[in-house]
Amino acid sequence: MSDARSDAGFSLVELMVALAIAAIIGAVALPSYRDHMMRTRVPEATSGLLLTAMRLEQFYQDRRTYRDGRVCGAELPQSTFFDFRCEPAIDGQSFLLVARGVAHGAMDGFTYTLDQQGQARTTALPDAWGPVPLDCWITRRGASC
Repeated sequence: MSDARSDAGFSLVELMVALAIAAIIGAVALPSYRDHMMRTRVPEATSGLLLTAMRLEQFYQDRRTYRDGRVCGAELPQSTFFDFRCEPAIDGQSFLLVARGVAHGAMDGFTYTLDQQGQARTTALPDAWGPVPLDCWITRRGASC
């Protein structure tokens, strides 16, 4: 005759312990994963700003202005997670490049800027990442310049 207990499978207590362990792992892993995914998307903004600034400097060398009519003299990058904009001065002697996280997207709340003097700034971050503005590009939670 077999023991009825060994044929019954998992007990309710064993199942609850397994679920508690899975919940704890999920509670720790999910926020860490989200932060990691955000950190991997930040270079899309910073590299786009640097590339556009380089193209604007080439444009300036040829024309002695950053303006091409009403807009900057370089094409802005296309991105899934960031919207890029260029704000040239009226006299064409300066510019401000802005990369802002797409509204309601994964990078909403992030804003990075770069000007003609190479001044990189972080002007907006999600609250959990730290205070802004800062005179550098913040690429991870809790980082400083």
